[in-house]
Amino acid sequence: MTVSSPKYRRVAIIGGGPAGLAAAKALGLEPTKFERVDLFERKENIGGLWYYTGKTTEAYPPVPSVDPNVGDVFETSDHREKYFSPMYKNLETNIVSSVMEYHNFPFPKGTSTFPTRNEVFEYLENYSKTIPSDVNIKVNSNVLSLTKKDGVWEVVVENFATLEISKQYYDGIVLANGHFDVPYIPKVGGLKDWNEKKPGSITHAKYFDEAKLFDNQNVLIIGNSASGIDISTQLSIKAKKVYVSSRDKSQVADIINYEVTNIGMITKYDFDDDRSVTTVDGQRFNGIDSVIFCTGYLYSLPFLKSYLTGDDAIITDGSKIHYLDKQIFYIPDPSLAFIAIPKFIIPMPLSESQAAVVARVFSGRLTLASETELRDEYSKEIEQKGNGSEFHFLKFPADVEYCRSLQSWVDENGLGKTGSQAPVWDEAKYKDREETADIKAKRLLKIVEHANKLRESGEDFRLLTE
Repeated sequence: MTVSSPKYRRVAIIGGGPAGLAAAKALGLEPTKFERVDLFERKENIGGLWYYTGKTTEAYPPVPSVDPNVGDVFETSDHREKYFSPMYKNLETNIVSSVMEYHNFPFPKGTSTFPTRNEVFEYLENYSKTIPSDVNIKVNSNVLSLTKKDGVWEVVVENFATLEISKQYYDGIVLANGHFDVPYIPKVGGLKDWNEKKPGSITHAKYFDEAKLFDNQNVLIIGNSASGIDISTQLSIKAKKVYVSSRDKSQVADIINYEVTNIGMITKYDFDDDRSVTTVDGQRFNGIDSVIFCTGYLYSLPFLKSYLTGDDAIITDGSKIHYLDKQIFYIPDPSLAFIAIPKFIIPMPLSESQAAVVARVFSGRLTLASETELRDEYSKEIEQKGNGSEFHFLKFPADVEYCRSLQSWVDENGLGKTGSQAPVWDEAKYKDREETADIKAKRLLKIVEHANKLRESGEDFRLLTE
């Protein structure tokens, strides 16, 4: 389909991480040129959460943390210092580099099998150089509000460099701001009281940076996801004792670390009873110095001022984003699109698959079904997945099938050869994705051995080189 002018002439992208960069490139490559495409990134550089500058700001989560509208507790009044990466000092990915890549943009030769955070950041920096020059990337630009007024999106932006606040107007919006900002810490008996009596002792993986800050402490980790396993392994070098509490067996890997004690789900915290916790099976552990929740994040859109109330409210408790068609378009108003909302996915290739669709829909080359039809499809999806957080789960092979379905939509409309291209999930790439978990599990066993040697020699944790 050929169109002479785009459906949405002016487009704003919020977020300069992997998703935002993919959207910027896709919109820039669209053959039907937009009047203006602006990307707003609140930090001083692109990269999103991969742009790590250390944890220099004293920040703590609210405890419990169950409200997507309540953010961090800071000991600074400087807004620019409040936006830090949830990455930590010694971090490598859980995904092999060959699977992480954008379309026709491989990692450099010599990249680690599981890239370090710095290798990923450099990769994103290089990818950003492939974005067409007519896309305006605006760093140090914090979006304060996003409001739909008389059919136009008003974006209020604060420039951190000049401290100036401006209003800018757009026809289409791409939200690519991620979902790693508001930590989720559940309500559990005694937890709030504990935090009030020893502020800072209850924290979240978002604020973790390195193990030596917990030297000689008894540390309790809540959750055995990828971050729970990684952080507990690093802590086992410096901490006096490390406990990992979980409800179920880890879906990442079944790792035995004799320096880590696995316990059941915590049902009670009692600071006054020798800083003790009680598990669901009645076990009691005392003398806990710090608790780190590795329990994920809530979806949060603090700047969005429209579509927050009524039956079509886009976000409520933070467990999901409501009324999204294909996990992308807000059904009541498709001029609002999201990139990389799903979980358990590979961010770069999925973002490009979604961005390719967004660019074609925003230009008008690809057409969505009617609102009635989209609502019917959404209702069917709710019936299948439920209306909670699992609605956004795309665990392998669902993630690959999803990307293939988006590509089929593009191809069936004869739009596959012009505009941005997404990675092709051929048999080789599918196999790499399929084997990633097993390869990482073997890698984790080596990392545990590496950590034990560092502990015996009294060294700080450092990444295991290949």
